[in-house]
Amino acid sequence: MRRAASLVVLALLADVVVGAQQPRFTPDDMLSVVSATVVALSDDGRMVAMTERRTRDNAETNHYRYGDPTYLAPSATRFVVINTDTGQRWFPMGDRLTQVRRAGFSPDGQRLAVVATDGAETPVASLWVGPSSGPALQEVTLTSTNRLTPNTTLEWTADGARLVVSMRAPERDRQAAAAFKALTEGPVIVHSSQEPFLEWDALNRESRWRNLAEVDSTTGAVTDRLPERKLSSARITRDNSAVVFQEDATGKTDYDVIGGTENRLLVWTRGDAEPKTLMTPKDLKGLTLQFADDGRWFAYAKQGEVFVRGIDGSPARSLTPKPTPPAEAPAVGTPDETKETEPAESFSAGAFSRDGSKLVVTSAKGWYVVTVADGARRQILTLDRDAEKNLRIAMLDWLPDGSAVLASWAARDRWDRGIVRIDATTGAMTTLVKDSRLYSGVRLSRDGRKVVVSVSDGDRPSDLFVTDPTFATLKPITILNPWLADRALPVSELVTYRDADGKELHGVLRYPANYVRGQRYPTVFEIYETFFDNGFNARAAFLASHGYAVFHPSVNLVVGRPGESWLKGVTAAANKLIDMGVADPDRLGVHGTSYGGYATVLLITQTDRFKAAINVSGKVNMVSFYTDSPRLGVRNTHAPERSQDRIGGTLWDYPERYLEHSAVLQADRIKTPLLNMSGDQDPNVPGSQSREIYYALRRLGREVEWVRYVNGGHRPPNSVAEAIDFETRILKWYDKYLKPEAPAPAAAGR
Repeated sequence: MRRAASLVVLALLADVVVGAQQPRFTPDDMLSVVSATVVALSDDGRMVAMTERRTRDNAETNHYRYGDPTYLAPSATRFVVINTDTGQRWFPMGDRLTQVRRAGFSPDGQRLAVVATDGAETPVASLWVGPSSGPALQEVTLTSTNRLTPNTTLEWTADGARLVVSMRAPERDRQAAAAFKALTEGPVIVHSSQEPFLEWDALNRESRWRNLAEVDSTTGAVTDRLPERKLSSARITRDNSAVVFQEDATGKTDYDVIGGTENRLLVWTRGDAEPKTLMTPKDLKGLTLQFADDGRWFAYAKQGEVFVRGIDGSPARSLTPKPTPPAEAPAVGTPDETKETEPAESFSAGAFSRDGSKLVVTSAKGWYVVTVADGARRQILTLDRDAEKNLRIAMLDWLPDGSAVLASWAARDRWDRGIVRIDATTGAMTTLVKDSRLYSGVRLSRDGRKVVVSVSDGDRPSDLFVTDPTFATLKPITILNPWLADRALPVSELVTYRDADGKELHGVLRYPANYVRGQRYPTVFEIYETFFDNGFNARAAFLASHGYAVFHPSVNLVVGRPGESWLKGVTAAANKLIDMGVADPDRLGVHGTSYGGYATVLLITQTDRFKAAINVSGKVNMVSFYTDSPRLGVRNTHAPERSQDRIGGTLWDYPERYLEHSAVLQADRIKTPLLNMSGDQDPNVPGSQSREIYYALRRLGREVEWVRYVNGGHRPPNSVAEAIDFETRILKWYDKYLKPEAPAPAAAGR
């Protein structure tokens, strides 16, 4: 594959026209690309269940029902089972579109269970069970007045006879639907600060009411395991003796966390009259629990220490105790003798080995394997203090025998990516696969003999492959989009550049599908935050097939000054592409969606280098947006205060920052023709934001257009026809302003 990538680059350098004779990639093609998601893998890895999804089959969503706990957006897919030994495929639910929500193989791999919904806007979930290798599954009639929740858990018991599911009384759904109707239709709606929750926050929590039950996979007999509670999560121990669950105990809306929930941790063991509390909401706040395979032990990090605890109620025990300070403070020496005390190492909890005897913990200094019994710690990976010097590495899984861990890794300055094996005793790192491809969704079978992984060359959609833990041979088990071989698709390249402050950044360039060295092209910049990895991008492929270079630049965002960051980063990226001889400096465009749309409009208030711009569902007024949160609770206050918008405080803390980052207040500086595209039913960034900038620019006599999708949401199109209309308008806008003349000759370079 590396040789193939090199040949592509050589072709570019040799002035070869790439894909010139191939049909263009169209909006209709965008809707037809198939993606696969693995939903279940048998313990021996012989059987894999997956869904195949196309955008065209899920183009419509009832955005009017956003926030209704009884509504599920469509997820129509083809459900496929593949034998990884033979490659044989079959359709357990029939060769048709189905709404599969959960799937799981029995421990011996001989049977398959599926939870599917009927596709209605208020869905009814059903359970289907049958042989994993065919014929078709059969629906199981449940002996309960309660119903399966559409997003139920689905786990086989160790004996393979029963399934653990979550259920809810129909009356709960009726109450939730009535509450939604009252909040959207009235006739009188009262909002009061005396209520502990924002109304939509309270309504969103209604879907947590559920009970846990076991279902006989043959007869459908239902046995309750946990009475109905407001469950945030629940799991049954591997020996089926206890249920460990987190119960929502939130007392009021939390403005510090989007959808913030305070939970208590409880365990209910067979034979006990009532569950026992393991951790109170105060104890559990801010913690992420890592459970051992048997479900009887869990670990977590608190204030830089990693603790382990059993569900038997035994007290927490630190595996990484902080050093004991000296009994007496050392005498203060002369300035030359005084040294700063290095802070104690701060640890995070990773995964348990299969037998629960070892735990991976991490810190800024490296990865460690800790023996749970005595806390003995061995370092298996050393990290540099400067994080930018380290590989991008993430743990995937333990090998079942506990001898090593698998991890994904990637270089920070080039597309060298792959999988490594790290010995749990010596720390020896063995490269299993290393090339320019993208590896994701790695699933190791429970017996450790097979791996299913999604692989892409970075320019085309991924396919599923099967291998063993050595990754010696990758065998494809899907060919999802063979028709794309006939389309003109772009080739991507990682580009390194420096912003106005001299900080090194990276961006992903997609060359025009008919790229010829020595010719400059109209170039559009799709902006959001940070980009590094490539991967199939349908809109970039569409634009590239019509003669555009497409670049995804990174920016170094600074809290309090995000607008300045866009100007420094995106314009520097434009300079780089011009220097490379790819971009025509007189034909630059810029667009973005959501946060990227916000950045786009803010950027063109600061520079007129771009000859066309497109804002998709982006905000333009930080003041009006701040408390405009229909059906979202605290989302629109949290974003500027604490998260993505990076304002750094409340409107009353930094009013000048909110004004400075409101593009509508600087609309008189905009010289770039702007296309705004929004959905009237967008609960995230209301369409009124696009309305504000449209009327402002129209009043100022500037080139502006506003396209409203009346039934659309945050991603505005809401049908196949609308999706084609949406992409076509983007292309026509750029064609109008960036393609009025013949291509200019390139300067020396590249």
